[in-house]
Formats: sequence, C-alpha cells, structure tokens
Amino acid sequence: MKRVLIGSTIRQDPPTLQYFLDSLRDLRQDGCQVDYCFVDDNDESESSQLLRTFRPLASRVNCLSGSHKTIPYLKDYITHRWNEQLIWRVAYNKNLIMQECRTGGYDYLLLVDSDLLLHADTLLHLMASNKDIISEIFWTQFQADSMELPNVWLKDSYTLYSAQRGEQLSPEEIMQRTQDFLTMLRQPGTYRVGGLGACTLFSRRSLQAGVNYDEIYNLSLWGEDRHLCVRAAALGFELWADTCFPCYHIYRSRDLLGVYPFLQSQSQIKYRYWQDWAQGPLHSTLEDCLSFDFRRPQLKENYSFIFTPRGWSALEKIHAVQGWPTHKSIQKVELSSPDLEDLADNCSHLNFKAEIRGSRRGIRFQEASDLKIACKYDGNWKIDDLRYEEPGPSQRQPGYKHKIYQGLTRRVKASPAKLTLGMLVHNEADRFLPRVLQHAARYVDEAVILDDASSDDTVAVCRNCLQDLPLLLHSNREPGFHNEVQLRQQLWKLLLEQDPDWILILDADEMLEERVVAEINQLLQQPNIDVYGFRTFDFWNSTHYREDNLWRGHLHYKPYLMRYQPGFIYQWLETPLHCGRFPVNINALPVGLSDLRLIHLGWSTERDRQNKYQRYIQLDGDGKYGNIRQYHSILDPAPNLVQWEE
Repeated sequence: MKRVLIGSTIRQDPPTLQYFLDSLRDLRQDGCQVDYCFVDDNDESESSQLLRTFRPLASRVNCLSGSHKTIPYLKDYITHRWNEQLIWRVAYNKNLIMQECRTGGYDYLLLVDSDLLLHADTLLHLMASNKDIISEIFWTQFQADSMELPNVWLKDSYTLYSAQRGEQLSPEEIMQRTQDFLTMLRQPGTYRVGGLGACTLFSRRSLQAGVNYDEIYNLSLWGEDRHLCVRAAALGFELWADTCFPCYHIYRSRDLLGVYPFLQSQSQIKYRYWQDWAQGPLHSTLEDCLSFDFRRPQLKENYSFIFTPRGWSALEKIHAVQGWPTHKSIQKVELSSPDLEDLADNCSHLNFKAEIRGSRRGIRFQEASDLKIACKYDGNWKIDDLRYEEPGPSQRQPGYKHKIYQGLTRRVKASPAKLTLGMLVHNEADRFLPRVLQHAARYVDEAVILDDASSDDTVAVCRNCLQDLPLLLHSNREPGFHNEVQLRQQLWKLLLEQDPDWILILDADEMLEERVVAEINQLLQQPNIDVYGFRTFDFWNSTHYREDNLWRGHLHYKPYLMRYQPGFIYQWLETPLHCGRFPVNINALPVGLSDLRLIHLGWSTERDRQNKYQRYIQLDGDGKYGNIRQYHSILDPAPNLVQWEE
C-alpha cells in the first residue's frame, strides 16, 4: 500500500478553507494510506479552528505552527499582493512539509495551495502517471479582466511559448506559439513543461534527491516555485503537467460563486475526458480503418497504435466478412451511456454507436449499428475488441437511418442545369451578407431568400445584390429563429415552388471559395451524384480558421448542394436547433464529396462570437441539441488558429 502525505501551508479565509478541506476529504484514496500535514499561518482564529477539527478517518493530521504572522498578506477583488518576505516565508513552510514527508518515509507528497478545489480522482490519477514531479492544471484570471492563464509554463519566469536558443521571433509568431501551448493544455493529457506549482505531486525519489523550495542565491527569478523548478531540472527531473482533472481556483471572493458548478461538474469530467477521446483519435481511426481498403500496407503502420493485438485481429475479421462494402465512411461516433465508475478502473468496457454509410452491390445504404469496444488502460487507452453486427430486416427501424435508395426514378435534366440559391436571413445588412450575395450571384441562376422579420436594411441588400437574377424574397412578419426547423422547412417549400434542378443552401455568413465560379458546372453536369458534401472552415478572423478537438468541421463533409428529386420522400430532423439546412435523409441519395471548401465567416469577429454564444446558451443551455462544451469554447481567449491558404 502506497503511503501519501498531503500538505499545505495555510493562511486562508474560513469559507475558502472549508471548501479546500472538504475537497481533500473527498479525494479517492483506493489502495493508499493518506496522512496530512498543514502549516497553520492563519490570521483568523476560525481558520485555525477548521484545521484543528479536520480529522478524516484512518488518517493522521499533523498541524505545524507557523510564525511571523505579522507579515502582511493582502488580497482583494483585483489580485493578491505578494512581497519577498511572504514568498520566502511560504517557501520555508513548504520545506517543513517536505521534511515531514522524508522523515515519515512516505512514497508521495501532494503539496496543494489552500485556495484550490481538487477533483476527487486527482490524487490517484497523478500517481498513475508515474512521474516524479507533476502538477494538476488550473486556470486563473490573475487580473480581473484578463484572460485565464495556467499554473504551468515552458521556461524562465513565465514564458508560454517554445523557441530555440537564439531564435528570433516576431510578435505574431510569439502570439501563435503561445496560443498553441494554451490550446494544448485545454486538451486532456500529460505534457512536459518547464515550470509548475500549487498542486504538485512529488515522488520520494525526487525529495530524497534534494528537491526543495530554497532560494538559489544567483537567480533573480521571482517566486519560490521558480527556484524549485530550476533546482529540479538541475537534479535531472523532468517537470510535467496533467490536464485531465483541472482544479478550481478560488482566487477572489467572487470565485466562491463557481464552487457549486465545479462540484456539479465533477461527475461529468470523466465523461467529457472520454468524449474527447471518442471524438478525436478514436473517431479518426475508426473512420479510416473501416472506410478504406484494408489491404493497404500503411494502414496498420498508421493506426495499429490505438489497437491491442486482439483489437487489430477483430478489425481484420470485420474486413474479411463477405459483402462488407468497398466504399464507406463513418459519419458519427457517439459515446453511449458509459459507466462513469468504470472509467476510473484499469479496465473498462464502453459502448459506442456508429452511423455507417456505404454501398453494396451498387446500392447505397445508411445504417445505424453498434461498435462494441473494450478499452484497456496500459499507459494509453486502446481498442481491445471491435464488433460490427449488420442489422437484419427485423432489426431495421423505419426512418431515415435505414432508408435504402432504390426503385426511385431519378430525374437528371440535360445540361444546362439550373442552380437555385436558398438562404435564411435576419438582420444581416451590416455583417457579411453583401459580400456573400455578390459572390454567389456570379455562379447561381436564381435565388430564394426567406427574411425572418429583419428590422434593418437586409431586404434592400438582398434586392440590390441580386438585382440581375430572378429572386423570390419572402419576409415573415414575426421572427421565428427560436424554432429553426420551422424556418428551414418554410424555406424548403419556397425553394420547391421554383421547380429547381439543383439547390445550394448557404447561410448569410457562408461562401464557397473563389474557384467555385469556374468549377461549379462540373458538379452540376455529372449524372450519377445527387448530393455533394463540402468541408466547412470556421474563420476566427479574416485570415485564420479554428482547429481543435471541438472545432473540426473542416475535417468532415456536410451537404450543401443537392439535385432535387421530386419522387423522394424527404424527412426533417424535428429539433428547434441544429436541425440541418436540408432534410435529414438526403444522404440516402447518391452522395459525392467535393474538394471545394466552404468559408464560414460567422465566428470571425468578437461581436459575432459573443452574440452566438448568448444565443446558444439561451436556446440550449443544457446541451440537448448541441455540444455544451463547444458552446462554452466559443469564448476561449486563445483558440488554436490555422492560416487559410488559397
């Protein structure tokens, strides 16, 4: 059984200290003997009383008495006021706790600041990392109106970007590298860093080697954590940051308002950690391994790392099944009802649902089936079992997911085919609408615009930009965007009144890249494809698009262009938000992928991001129709951005 000492040097107000102690008491301790060591440096007697009455079962609590309490320590709603005397007083107290750990023969020391709340799995997770020195991350607004910054850094006093010695970087390069580092830390994982502090696990090996908080006399770096990190690196220890179970920092009194949401979120952190894994490497691996020619030699080289040998064998069996389609793609991989308790164990079985689309014997199909995956933890989570069971006729449910496109007399008009633009608009006059319509007018044949009760000059902009095209423009008297599906269906009916050949539906902040003008006719003239998918690039400014685990639209294809088939039975996804611009079952028609890219400008200004965030939170604050994590990520202060290239 591993022995762990949890220590903290404490000068804290009673409400924050109570939450901190409760957080320590709630830590999972499976297979550990945990004791506590506090240095009582409190000014308030009530805080000292809380320490004296902290008595977890089966644990020893050692309260050391601090001194020099007359050194002033001030914190307010703006920041904390540190001075040299306070810093080295804290360093002295931390060294006392380290010495207690050494003499007590403990295997680990978890040294924690008293204004942090820890996730219940923090201790066991840090121990499982097998790192000598590792900190759990947390984020803080060190100034009241500043962006959140982490408790870890890359080098020197607090440098957040990487650079080679002597490398000259422009301000733009420094900003981009800083954004890259901060974006990385937002993803669950373990990362090597150059500096850390505040919630740090030390191994016995590191403490016995002499790691401590003493001042290094020939360094002018501010703060005891910097001196500890330099000493640790000089002794040969790498420093690591874990980002799987972030702490909550009560830096100001107003941060107490966030305690309850943090406690509520704890049971969901494991779920979100797994969801990120499912939407990231797992989704990409399954899509590639099930979608392409399994005989390619580079497939195993590229993807076997995420499979155990048994899992890879299961994949081989899937591809050996007679009739497995030769061309297909997984459109969606969704985590389905994981057992949250199992996620903390060394071996866990989770079920995923996959929506599989392909062709067999010349007939396109779309089916929803289970992919059963056993995930085993051996330093990395890997797929240990994979089974695809094609549903038989009795298992097929009515609806779009199992609609087989066959027996329909397709309409394929001779060239030239008419291209009809469809668009919903609402108060878009001073945004991107003029630019979008002027560009579309260069290659579409007519337009159908549904104005959702705009109160600005949107209607005039539409008429002016499309004055040389046939235009059907309908304005609603009352806005209805609180129920998007009704508006989408209304626009669809207006489009069908024009008897279209091809329908292109864009939003008022979307445009296809410039080469669509020269290439669109090639798409419209072929006879075998009825629906085209394009990749969507979410621009975050005028030159860069966003790319991270939650913003991956440019890696997948979504339908924007379709040939209208009058005999097809169209079905809509009846949700008030994120219902899709087309009927949900059009993927049962012959589908093709185009390398034309779609530029989405709707996130490219701060004002637009704020407005969209407020709208999504107002309409879908529980994440019923969309990803609540993506909603909150809209306001990330330092998202990962990639430059657009023509």
